[in-house]
Order: sequence, then structure tokens, then C-alpha cells
Amino acid sequence: MLATLPPALLDRVEFPLGEQDKESTRAEAAAAGLDVARRRESQEACFLAGGDYRAFLERAGVRSEPGPVLDELGRRVGSHAGAWRFTPGQRRGLGIAAPEPLYALRVDGAANTVVVGPRRSLASRRVDVRGELYVPVRRVHAKLRYRSSPVPARVTTTAAGFALELAEPVDAVAPGQVAALYVGDAVVGAGIVAAAEG
Repeated sequence: MLATLPPALLDRVEFPLGEQDKESTRAEAAAAGLDVARRRESQEACFLAGGDYRAFLERAGVRSEPGPVLDELGRRVGSHAGAWRFTPGQRRGLGIAAPEPLYALRVDGAANTVVVGPRRSLASRRVDVRGELYVPVRRVHAKLRYRSSPVPARVTTTAAGFALELAEPVDAVAPGQVAALYVGDAVVGAGIVAAAEG
């Protein structure tokens, strides 16, 4: 998320651990007797303490409305117990028998639908981003997921931010993810994915 911080604010940001790595930080926490030193790493939301976000949302009162699961042609192929329970790229929990594995391709909360299809349909080559370019660039390496490898991309500006034409397809790019643009190791633009298509 630091990539989305406007460059003008960077001079005011302080990083109390500086260049210290995780192992040194954990050792320091262990020496101070802090329980966090033994906690395993997680990519989940930190406030869930390792719990499932679905159970958390249900406890918080988010209601599950059953709805249709559709294939790419709009045909009903199953039902779900709440569209918010699915994310693009998800394979588990769809509950649909098919000749090949199916994945959640799109989730439409307003229509309460989940669209599924084969893995090849997860690939995107164009990504629309709400954000800004910090410097004018035409070619970048785009990072679309925390642990993903940067992908070469061509950038064009749009009214809402910028669009990326990826040099190779990337699976499961979803609205809400952060897109960080690099030239070398410098962040030259960033924003939130608004849409992705093949």
C-alpha cells in the first residue's frame, strides 16, 4: 500500500525499524518477551488473528443472500450462499461439478452473481487502474499482487488514472488490488485496479 502514497508525503513518513530485517526484528521482540515474536506470518487481515474473513463478516452482521453461479455465457450452473464469499481466482467452495476445474472469474455484488470458468479465462492482458502516474512513463514493470513478479507493461493515461497493456497474461487480477508501477526499483505510479480483461 505504500506505493499509493503520494510522493509529496514521503518526506513525512518515518519507518521506525529502518533497514532492519524480519529475523532481527523477531529476535528483538523475543528478547523483550513479546508474544508476537513467535506468531507465524500471514497474508490474511491482521485483525482476524488468523481467522477466516467469512466467519468474521458473518459475526459482524453481513448477511448472506443466496444467488446464481453463472458460466461465461450467462447460463446458471449452480447456486452460492453469498457472492461476497468469493474472490476472483478462487477454486474451492464453488460446489459445481464440471468436466474441467472451474474458478471464480468475476463477482458482482450488486447483482449477487458469481461468474465461473476455466483457468485460461482468468488471464488478463489489459488492466484499468484508478490512480496516478508520479512521473510520465510509457513502459514499466507492473506488480499486481504482493508476492507476484513484475510484468512488463505499456501505460496509457485515462480520465480515472491509467491503463496497462501487459506483455504477458496475468491470472486473477481483481478489482480492489493495488497496481504498483516500477522503472528499475523506483515506484513511478500506483493505484487500485478498477477492471481487468483478457
